[in-house]
Amino acid sequence: MSVKKPAYIIAASGAALALATGLAVGQLGVLGAVGLAGMGIAVAAFVDLRITLLAIVPAMVLLPELPLSIPLRTEDLLMVPLAGAWLARLALGRERWPSSPLNRPLAALVLVELTALLWGAYRGTAGLSPALYSSSFFFLKTVEVVLLYLIVISTLRTKRDLWLFTYVFCASATVLGVWGILERGTLAAEESITGPAGQGGYSLLGLTLVVLLAVLVSLFLTQRSRAMRVLLALAAAPVVYSLLFTFSRQAYVGSAAAIATLAWVRNRRLIIPALLLALALPFVVPEVVEERAASIVTRTDPKSGADPYATRLHAVQRLAPEVLLDRPFLGYGPAAVPPGYLDNQYLLTLYYTGLIGLGVFIWLLWTALRTAYASYHSLSGSSRGLALAWLAATVGLSLAGLAGSPFVAVRVRQVYWFLAALTIAATKIASGTGSEADDGSAAEATS
Repeated sequence: MSVKKPAYIIAASGAALALATGLAVGQLGVLGAVGLAGMGIAVAAFVDLRITLLAIVPAMVLLPELPLSIPLRTEDLLMVPLAGAWLARLALGRERWPSSPLNRPLAALVLVELTALLWGAYRGTAGLSPALYSSSFFFLKTVEVVLLYLIVISTLRTKRDLWLFTYVFCASATVLGVWGILERGTLAAEESITGPAGQGGYSLLGLTLVVLLAVLVSLFLTQRSRAMRVLLALAAAPVVYSLLFTFSRQAYVGSAAAIATLAWVRNRRLIIPALLLALALPFVVPEVVEERAASIVTRTDPKSGADPYATRLHAVQRLAPEVLLDRPFLGYGPAAVPPGYLDNQYLLTLYYTGLIGLGVFIWLLWTALRTAYASYHSLSGSSRGLALAWLAATVGLSLAGLAGSPFVAVRVRQVYWFLAALTIAATKIASGTGSEADDGSAAEATS
C-alpha cells in the first residue's frame, strides 16, 4: 500500500514541477527543457501519480502548443510518463482498472476510430504521419483523453484529493479568464480574444470557457458557505468576460444551454431570473458583443454581412450524401479533412467514422447525460456541483456541436473529460468504493 502524503505536499510538488518546467524553457530552450522536465516528471509519476496529474490540470487549461515540428503541448509530454507509471502500476497489481458507466462506449469509440483509421489508410483517405490533423494524431489524442479520464478516476480516492484537484481546476479557469481580460486590452474593439489557443482560436477558447463556467456556476449553486459563494462568483467574473469577448457564437449558444440546464435541474425557479438576465444582457454588454450574439438569430454577420450558417449548411448538403453513398459504415477515416472544413460535430463524426462511429458517439453522449444526472441525484453537498456541471457542459457542448466540433478540439475535450472523471471519482468516494479509507474521508452521505 502506498504511503499517504498530505494534500499540501502534493500541491506544492505539482506547482514546483510546473514552475521548474517553465524556468527550464526560458534557460535551456524547448529541447533542453523537455529532457530535463521529462526526467523529473517521470520520477514524480512513479513516486506519486498525483504530483504529475496535478501539473497536467493547469497545463491543459492554460498552456499553448510547444514550438516543435509536431503538434505537441506540455500536457502531452506530461501524459507519457504518467500513463507509463499508471500502466506499470496496473501490471504490478498496485492499481485496479477503474470501472465507470462510460468505459464501454469509450472503448467502442477507440475501437471504431482505430478501425476507421486503418481502413482509411488502406483506401488512401487517411494519413498516418504525426502531422497536425493526420489520422494518427487524431486517434492518439482520443487515446490520451481516455487515459486521462481513467487515470483521474483511479488516482483520486479521497475527498481531500478530489477537492484539491477541483480547486486547482477552478483556479486555472480564473487565470484563463484573467488572461482574456489582459489580452482584450491589447486588441481593437472588433478583435476577438484567443488566449493560449493562439491565432484564430477564439472558438476553442470560447468552448473551453463554457465548460469552466459550468463548473464555477454549479459549485456556486451547490455551495452552502457564503464566503465560498462570494469567492466562486469572483472567480467566474473574468471567465464570463472572456467568454463574451471571444465573439464565438458556438460558445454563446453552448453557455446559454448550459446555464438553462443548471437552472432547470438545480431549481426551476431560477429559470425566471435567468430569463430576465438574458433579456437584460443586450443592454449591458458592449455593442460589438450584442451584434455578434444577435447574428445567431438574424443570420447576418456584423462584419461581412454574410450568412454565418451558409458554409455549414453547404458542408452538410454536400458531404453527408457523399459519405453515406461511398463509405456509409466507417467513413473516410479520422481527420480525412481538417475539422475546420466540417463545422458540425455530428457531420464530422459521420464523415470520419461513418454511421457506426456516429452511433457510438451518440451512445457516449447519452450515457454521459444519464450518468451525470444519476450522479447529481446520488451525491450530496458540494459534490453535486461537479455532477451538475458535467450535465450542463454535456448539454451545452452537444448543442454547440451543431455549429462546431467541441468534442474534437483538444483543449475543450480535455477539460470536459477531466470534469467527467472528477464526477465519477466523487461518486465512487461517496459510495466508499473509491477510497482506501485512510481517514474515513471517503464516507459521504448520499441523498
